[in-house]
Amino acid sequence: MMARNSNQQSDNNRAIEEALGAVPRTAWRFLSGSPMDGKPRTDATWTHRGTRTEREDGRQAHRWDYLARLERAGFRWAGSAAVGGTGYAYSQDPTVTLECLQAGGFTAGSAATAWVGYRLMDGAVTWRHQRDWVWPLHVALREKLGYPEGTKPDWYIHVPVNYDQITGDAIRIDLPADFAGEDTVKSLVKTVVTNKLALQDVTFSWQIEGKSHHVVVKQSPRPPSKVLFCDPEVKKIVEGMPESAPLIGLSHRGRVVSVDLDAESPHVLVSAGTGGGKSVILRAIFAQLLHNGAIGAVLDRKRHSHKWVRGLSGVGYHREIEDIHDALVALGEEGERRNRIVDAWEGDEGEAPVGPRMAILLEEANATIGKLKRYWASVRKTKSDEEGPADPKESPAIDALGEILFMGRAVKMHVLMVAQSATANALGGPEMRENFATRILARYTRNAWNMLVPEVQPAPKSTRHTGRAQVVLGGVANETQVIFFTPEEARAWAEAGRPVTTSQGHTTPAHLGHDTANVTAEAVTEPLPAIPAQGRGPQLREDAEGFKQDMEALFSEGPTEATEAAEDTDVPVTLKMAVDQGIVSLSLASLRKEANDKNRRKEFPASVGIDAKTRGKLYRPSELKRWERNRPKAGQVAETAENED
Repeated sequence: MMARNSNQQSDNNRAIEEALGAVPRTAWRFLSGSPMDGKPRTDATWTHRGTRTEREDGRQAHRWDYLARLERAGFRWAGSAAVGGTGYAYSQDPTVTLECLQAGGFTAGSAATAWVGYRLMDGAVTWRHQRDWVWPLHVALREKLGYPEGTKPDWYIHVPVNYDQITGDAIRIDLPADFAGEDTVKSLVKTVVTNKLALQDVTFSWQIEGKSHHVVVKQSPRPPSKVLFCDPEVKKIVEGMPESAPLIGLSHRGRVVSVDLDAESPHVLVSAGTGGGKSVILRAIFAQLLHNGAIGAVLDRKRHSHKWVRGLSGVGYHREIEDIHDALVALGEEGERRNRIVDAWEGDEGEAPVGPRMAILLEEANATIGKLKRYWASVRKTKSDEEGPADPKESPAIDALGEILFMGRAVKMHVLMVAQSATANALGGPEMRENFATRILARYTRNAWNMLVPEVQPAPKSTRHTGRAQVVLGGVANETQVIFFTPEEARAWAEAGRPVTTSQGHTTPAHLGHDTANVTAEAVTEPLPAIPAQGRGPQLREDAEGFKQDMEALFSEGPTEATEAAEDTDVPVTLKMAVDQGIVSLSLASLRKEANDKNRRKEFPASVGIDAKTRGKLYRPSELKRWERNRPKAGQVAETAENED
């Protein structure tokens, strides 16, 4: 019992001795700025702040631990002096001391409230910027720079909210003290920063000497704030553009942005929110094409988007939905005519004598496509009768538009389409949307970008700067300030261009025999001219029937031998005529059996019309020959039927 008490007393004595010994050690740590537990968490020294963590778990230390020891000691001394001075003052004059404490507390509380309010407001303004841009950059960059887990993005990443609109030193990335500047690491950092922040044309300035290591990302001058056609330098650029490549605008460092309709993309899609300048963009492209000798068709359900083109020679302007429907059908027939010419042409497809370039401007595709569907549903014949079979469910106008989009650049028919929300359903199907290799987006949402150009990531920040757009071609986005034509300038430029030719030749300056015309300053500032008696070419009527007749007359003049050969050898025939003329070797009964709707396979050609005399279906001879040439033999047919069963 006595031994047990003796041991307990010894333990108590040792504890007291250890506690007495810890007092000066704790006081020294407190006053010298050392960690209170004696375990350093960073590489901070007496005079230099820490640059890396020394925690055993590898996580980021607190900001307090990165301060130099003298800085921490100063804060502790100041705190101790404040507490000690307050206690001494209270012992001398409690009333005055309490009043001072109340005033100081009110001041400190007000300052804290203001600071919290600022932080909350700043967070409300920048949280989306931090989520969409800073945090993804931090996730991709932290390990590459060697920062430990737990490092906060705002400790070393400094990206202003409007960084995409700042020229010069807009972005700064602080580097760890042990960053040695290896070329491989620099290359990785460049790639990550450029891709994650969707930057274009930037330079990196590295500062790795001394103790303040960082890299500054400097942006080159942004696209010009305005690109006006009335500017002599801009007009000179427009005059120098190739016939097939109208100017869209200027990008960084004044770089020209255009699309070659012959070599790169035959069709252009413009998608923009309200006020994004959709009509302005297409006005610029359309006016340049007309200036270079193209003929045009404007399908404007809004009725007022392009008043500047009304009455212009060589351009049909269609506003009523029935006129738009019939105009598209007529354009589809014209595209088919051109397609047959290209098919029969033995030379370079780009030189096929299809006729002058044709630009089709389709405004507000979202509303127009829907109205075309409803219009066709209201007028189509749903049952067969003596006058012919029932009409197809698919609108022939939408079908014609799809055919034009699929025909490609050889037929020189180009669709310039405007859509506020270019969904697949709005454009008639996803396959139709895929024909637009060039896509121009302005004031877009993230959903719109991911829908139209998902291959370009991350999506550049959308801006509300007037006339600013992203021109995407070949998987590359080019920030562009679009060229601005006033309506008067656009009309004057179109009128002053090369005249429309009705020959079947290729529409180039060499073939037309005309040089690029110059437009004077007076010409582009005067009011809209009256409709000329003789202008760029024949006047295209706006009513549906008149437009069809004008189209037929325009391309019926002076056919070449290739055109005549193509048309003579592919005149639609009935099945009986195909057998009588030896186009196919099958008997008439066998051919009719193959063409019967119940037995007809998808390989058998579709009819292209009804013969007015016999009421029999018409087929193209070339398609019948191709079908017979590729027709499975009897054994193959039986094997196919067996596989289908």
